[in-house]
Amino acid sequence: MKIIEDLEMCKVSTGFSKEKLFELRQLVPALTLLGETTPRSIDTILSFGERISSFVIADFLNSSGIRTAFLDAALVISTDSNHTNATVQMERTEELITKTAVPLFEKNDCIITAGFIGRDSLGAITTLGKGGSDYSASVFATCSKAAVLEIWKEVDGIMTTDPRIVPEALPVKSLSYTEASELAYFGAKVLHPKTIRTTVMAGIPVIVKKTSDPAFQGTEINHEPAETGRVKAIAFQKDVIVINICSEKMLGTYGFLSRVFDIFTKFKTPVDLITTSEINISVTVENNEHIDEIVEELSSFAAVTVSGRVAIISLVGAGIKFAPGIAARCFGALDKVNVLMVSMGASDANLSIIVDQSEMESSVKLLHHEFFEKRN
Repeated sequence: MKIIEDLEMCKVSTGFSKEKLFELRQLVPALTLLGETTPRSIDTILSFGERISSFVIADFLNSSGIRTAFLDAALVISTDSNHTNATVQMERTEELITKTAVPLFEKNDCIITAGFIGRDSLGAITTLGKGGSDYSASVFATCSKAAVLEIWKEVDGIMTTDPRIVPEALPVKSLSYTEASELAYFGAKVLHPKTIRTTVMAGIPVIVKKTSDPAFQGTEINHEPAETGRVKAIAFQKDVIVINICSEKMLGTYGFLSRVFDIFTKFKTPVDLITTSEINISVTVENNEHIDEIVEELSSFAAVTVSGRVAIISLVGAGIKFAPGIAARCFGALDKVNVLMVSMGASDANLSIIVDQSEMESSVKLLHHEFFEKRN
């Protein structure tokens, strides 16, 4: 409230904020009485900060002479009821944005709205989970048929790898949607897969910019890669679990894979990587919530072992599947590292390996040196 009160010209913000804080104060005693929170109540509580701060910014811009409209995202972002990690219902959302948001541009220079939140068909506030604000931005860009989507971060766009592990990491000037999706899916933190997926549907270019340096070029994400056959970046994912499923019943039969994946579907557990042999399947998962139940059901028809504390490292670049020497350079750089699993071929833009988590950071450094620091 102090920040709001310090903005002396923003009298409307003060009133709006007090109104929202009053709503929050009404909610908290009820939750205290119950002694617990639900995903629905968590979403409601989390929404207040986004809604108040976006209203304050809109009011401040108006007071500075910039014609600005405030739009409550909960009125136009329609979602399912999966609280704390909701998915946007794009068709309904596009109707609402076309009807409500687009006309606001006729009398305003800009529109300020909150990210991260929406509302389900029952009228309850929802949140969009990890990366939800960027996801919101991609939804607004798609539904309003924007020419470009800019995502502003505290980093130099998308980097060749995480600079916290490799200080020598470099900014990547351009990526294709496929390359960006692979990076996002396999651990790069700058953009969430949902953000990329939404803009791919609409074919909208995405530019990742740096808030502290507006003149910095950043990273542009578009349909086609600027070049192919070269590693563009290295992503990694910690705390991965490998499930190894072995059964002689696989030999010369069909339907076994379907039976295995029906179990993962039943427990809503996504599989990241898979390798197979005649009698063996190895898969990796990140979500360990239902591991015990999954293993129990798999064990009814196969021998199952589980390995934790491993990491996925992914080399990403369009066409590397068809580029001679990429795999050789990868394994040459890791000649003293025990590679537990390899996956290549499902995408022409990804070569992924599994290593023990204790060797992840050193492996990323070795690979970054091989592909981005050596002068060949």
